Amino acid sequence: MTAIKTKNRKHSIILAVLLCALVCYFVATLISLQSKVNAAEETYSELSSQCDRIEDENNSLKEIIANGNEADYIERIAREQYGYAKPEERVYYDSALS
Repeated sequence: MTAIKTKNRKHSIILAVLLCALVCYFVATLISLQSKVNAAEETYSELSSQCDRIEDENNSLKEIIANGNEADYIERIAREQYGYAKPEERVYYDSALS
C-alpha cells in the first residue's frame, strides 16, 4: 500500500511541476504579446497622424488647383525651396538673419 501512495505522490508532484511550468509559459507569452500589441498601436498612431497630415496637405493642394492659383503656388515653391528667381530679377539676402 505505501508503494502505491508513494507512486501517486510522485505522479502528483510531477504533474504539479508540469502544470506550474505550463502556467509560467502562458504568462510569459501573454506578456510578450502585450508588448508587441503596444508597439503596434504606437506605430499605428504615428502612421495615422502622418496620414492625416498628408491628407491635409493634399486638400490644400487641391484647393490651390481648383482656385486657379497653381502658377502662384509653383512660383512660391520655386523661390522658397529652390532659390529660383525671374530673369533680370535681383535677389537680396539679409546676412543678419542667417
